[in-house]
Amino acid sequence: MIKDKIKEDSVKALKRGESKKVEILRFLLSLIEKRALKLPPGEMKDDDVLVVLQKELKNKKESKQMFEKALRDDLIKEVEYEIELLQSYLPEEISEEEIRMCVKKIVDESEELNFGIVMGRVMAELKGKAGGELVSGIVKEVMERK
Repeated sequence: MIKDKIKEDSVKALKRGESKKVEILRFLLSLIEKRALKLPPGEMKDDDVLVVLQKELKNKKESKQMFEKALRDDLIKEVEYEIELLQSYLPEEISEEEIRMCVKKIVDESEELNFGIVMGRVMAELKGKAGGELVSGIVKEVMERK
């Protein structure tokens, strides 16, 4: 489980004296635990952990953009490290072409062309391998051509 891997890496980082890494991993674990409290006991799955990690990754990328606008190189380096660490726990993202193929397949199979339904099916199919923003754009594009 991803949560267990993060805990394990946190302990290893603590033993090596990597305080920044420990801080980040503990923060991630707290976000995961917060999400777990919203679910019935024992119902936390890797998919739920991925949702938490993806949301945090999105937040970090937005922070990086703001730091770049403010020309804060010191903060940019910190947030880049956090982004890199977060990405190490997420599945590798698939290419735009693979997303297009998945979207086309789901649109072709769908009886009703409803954006929300198609988007939900695509995101379930990709299971964290692609960002929602990119997928949304591709779904809109493919549905307009239909």
